[in-house]
Amino acid sequence: MKVSRVLVLVVLAAMIFAALPVSAAPAQADSVSVGIVSASVCKDVTTATLSGSSTYSNNRLDVGIYYKNDKGQYVLLKQVFTPAFGSGSFTMLVSLPYSAAATEGEVLRLDVQVQRLSGGKYVDVGPLVMENVTVADKNCLDKCSVVVDTTDRAPADGTITLRSHFGAWFRPEGRLHGAVPIMSGRKAHAVFPGVPCDWPVRVWYYPKSGDKTPKMLPAQYWPNEFQANKLDVSNPYATAFGKGLKPTHPLEDNDPFVAK
Repeated sequence: MKVSRVLVLVVLAAMIFAALPVSAAPAQADSVSVGIVSASVCKDVTTATLSGSSTYSNNRLDVGIYYKNDKGQYVLLKQVFTPAFGSGSFTMLVSLPYSAAATEGEVLRLDVQVQRLSGGKYVDVGPLVMENVTVADKNCLDKCSVVVDTTDRAPADGTITLRSHFGAWFRPEGRLHGAVPIMSGRKAHAVFPGVPCDWPVRVWYYPKSGDKTPKMLPAQYWPNEFQANKLDVSNPYATAFGKGLKPTHPLEDNDPFVAK
């Protein structure tokens, strides 16, 4: 009887323990970060280079430029939402043109907020980054804008860069004018303002998956070089992912856009 009673207690204890909820291991928290790398602030447009990372699969940046009125209140000059981009690190150039001209030496405020797609709409995630910037129109003279469009869709998430090519090798090298993330299955539409007029430029695409070798996306004039030479209007750079050309020389060791 004593043995039976002990067995019953053991069985009951096992049943109770099995019925208790098992605590799941804590999931790794999602996180975002963003910073203002540089800002070129002109009387009619501000161009900012932004860099950061996100663990979310669908993101965008909410970027705004503000001036302070005579009451000390900040008033929005221009707000821009970037194209959507996926998880991982990003570096991108954002242009904020405004119709109300700022004055030389005026201090404006640049705000950057990461947003993620949730429930069919974008919501703020992470801290709001704010930085005071000063209007200096001398940095904006003799600059052109390049607008890159592809006729086909990106085969993988990645980054598109615009560079002025000065090196001896056919590879991504030279002065970097900007970098924009691109999501798989989407056509590229990227605006690169502040490019020195008449400088030859090339677009390079860095895939994050599959064959991660960067490819040069040739412009419509290839093999002739593309030059932005029209002030105050867009200089269209028409290309396609399917026309991408692989480099013929090893990449630079410190290229930050190559996927690991």
